[in-house]
Amino acid sequence: MSFRSLEDDPRQRRGQKSQNLIGTNFDFGGVTERVVTRDDFSLERSRQILRGETIAVIGYGVQGPAQSQNLKENGFNVIVGQREGRTHDKAVEDGWVPGVNLFSIEEAVRRATQPERPLRPGQVQYLLSDAGQKTVWPDILPLLRRDTNVYFSHGFSYAFRDQTEIIPPDNNDVTLVAPKGAGRSVREHFLAGRGINSSYAVGQDATGDALERTLATGMGIGSGFLFETTFKDEVFSDLTGERGVLLGAVYGLWQAAYNAMRENNFSPRDAALHTIEISTQTISKIIGEKGGDGLLKDLQPNLIPYFLGGFRNALERTEPVFKDLYGRVATGAEATRVLEANSKPDYRETLNGELAEIANSELGRAATSIRERRKDGTTVPESIENRFDAIMAGALIGIMHAQYELFREKGHKPSEAFNETVEEATQSLYPLVDRNGIDWMYANCSTTAQRGALDWNSQFRHVLSPGFFDAYQREHLMSQSLIDRILKSEMWKAGETVRYLRPENQRLT
Repeated sequence: MSFRSLEDDPRQRRGQKSQNLIGTNFDFGGVTERVVTRDDFSLERSRQILRGETIAVIGYGVQGPAQSQNLKENGFNVIVGQREGRTHDKAVEDGWVPGVNLFSIEEAVRRATQPERPLRPGQVQYLLSDAGQKTVWPDILPLLRRDTNVYFSHGFSYAFRDQTEIIPPDNNDVTLVAPKGAGRSVREHFLAGRGINSSYAVGQDATGDALERTLATGMGIGSGFLFETTFKDEVFSDLTGERGVLLGAVYGLWQAAYNAMRENNFSPRDAALHTIEISTQTISKIIGEKGGDGLLKDLQPNLIPYFLGGFRNALERTEPVFKDLYGRVATGAEATRVLEANSKPDYRETLNGELAEIANSELGRAATSIRERRKDGTTVPESIENRFDAIMAGALIGIMHAQYELFREKGHKPSEAFNETVEEATQSLYPLVDRNGIDWMYANCSTTAQRGALDWNSQFRHVLSPGFFDAYQREHLMSQSLIDRILKSEMWKAGETVRYLRPENQRLT
């Protein structure tokens, strides 16, 4: 891998120090961005900044378990606020003690914002589901005190505050740290000493210390490095990415390819092998290690035309869907729909039915059988149809290009566009699908991501299905313009820097 630092020195780790700013400048495919690493902002400094503050983690669902446990084990004063029920019982199983560091939501907020000693009010980490945040906010608001830090790990509630009515007082800090991975990945990376990369933002700086409080918390939850965003950019890219490459579009792609292979006389097992299995076991790992440009360079020459056919079809057919999706996110239409759907009393019952339908589909059963054979030590045969694997690789990279290029067109920084398109997919979500299946992944992500991915995967499947039939059956020609579009893409050059900055390369102590 050739790393492009600002000094163009492949061994230069730090790039250029920013003047009067926290962080280090790095080159992301020709765009300079400031990144905060452990070298810039140590864990010890983080402890000093938050010393004496109580951090109340509100909600123990998707992100709550990982962030609370990581903070506690990193030496911060953490308590959990969770109402009675299944997730409360999970918190007890994880070692949180009722009346000691596990309380009702209201009591946890009170203890963080109204310390007994004359200390500055601490932090309320608001990690309930987006619909849950809207419902509980009226109970939280009266308990907030001057200088409280209201912290989010998703820009949804604050960015769409006209709809959620979540408006912290003017004398509160409002901050964001958004890990680029599922809660389970945040915890697993931390336990492995790797951490996870996260974005950060300050929405409101009442104390003058909001930035340092943000970075201290980001390092405390186990981030290896942090890159700057805004609440709006985070939620726009996050909602689009969940419905797109991360969860929705990729499942639509697998469904479309599976159907095309079944029409071409593949057995259910072989069709599953060449969709979910080959994507999560091989293709995404190569992309994660070498980038899409590296995968293309490693292809056998006779397979490149098929790869380009898959790439062209996926790119051209999904571009309009991504534009429509982003537009609905930006106008708030997706936020409205999600809040309405997730607030229905039968939401959980409906969700369970949808997930069961995925698991029990022919594709779901075939993919489960393959995973179980792998877990039992049974060898899954090598690919029997390299032509289709090349098409699948091209198609996966095609939807990544469509999403990334739209993000950049809309003004998102390369770091955010790449993380929401490639890094989170290859380093967090696709490995979880590989281990447990798409239905399990949907079940263990946020309710906002669940609803969006389930609703949009069919739209991507619809536009991709004809393309897969076409890509499989026709003869393809070499296209230098398509090859150049991949090899010269800003995305994959930005990816070199992201790979270089991966948390496993950053000190976690």
